[in-house]
Amino acid sequence: MDLSRRTVLLGVPALAATALITPSAAAAPPRQSPIHIRSREAVTAPDLPALEIDYPRHVDLRVHYVRKDESDPAGCSVRGREEVVEAEVPEGAAGVRIGGTRYELLQFHFHTPAEHRLDGRRFPVEQHFVHRGPDGETLVVGLFLTPGGHGGTVQDAVLGGLPEECGPEREVAGDLAAALPRELSTFRYQGSLTTSPYSEPVSWLVLARQQKVAAASLNGYRKLFPEGDARETQPLNGRVVQFRPQ
Repeated sequence: MDLSRRTVLLGVPALAATALITPSAAAAPPRQSPIHIRSREAVTAPDLPALEIDYPRHVDLRVHYVRKDESDPAGCSVRGREEVVEAEVPEGAAGVRIGGTRYELLQFHFHTPAEHRLDGRRFPVEQHFVHRGPDGETLVVGLFLTPGGHGGTVQDAVLGGLPEECGPEREVAGDLAAALPRELSTFRYQGSLTTSPYSEPVSWLVLARQQKVAAASLNGYRKLFPEGDARETQPLNGRVVQFRPQ
């Protein structure tokens, strides 16, 4: 992502954005994810480009367990904290648009408990929608999931029949357009992947509004990872979180 696009997308000051993409970045403080988002400290930025969603009403997903922990190479009994259940999206089927640039949705996955904290609260599950930009840049939309839904969401479809570690891949169909809340206000900041190799930079847009799903769906994922599969929050190191109401 070039300097102008990153500045427009996240509201990153020019000098800070330059530090992210020049050789001097090696000396800069780490900009890792997740973080503790404090809404009162976020800078409201209504002039940032809106988040436009282009997700289909029907999509066929390939759901599989991503195994990263090699401490148990002979078996499948260890569920590492960096392992997730991932739903792959067909190429070109979905994406988001920000400031005239389209970012293709590659996959979404889940973490329990939520990796980002919001005003001291840690939600039971967080969903990450991972997108790729035209120049290979990574953009992730984060969504907090809470109990209270009646089932029927694409989240329920995926979480309702989770594959075991080393288990067979599942095929699931769902309404991806209804996966996000209607209110699309976002907290935006520059960070990293939350699993190895923790690559930077990643553009994060964390939705302020939570999505309700069936309690049984959340409980099923939490049972699959009884010790959790979430990374702890990382220092801000001078970063400023922007809030874009929408």
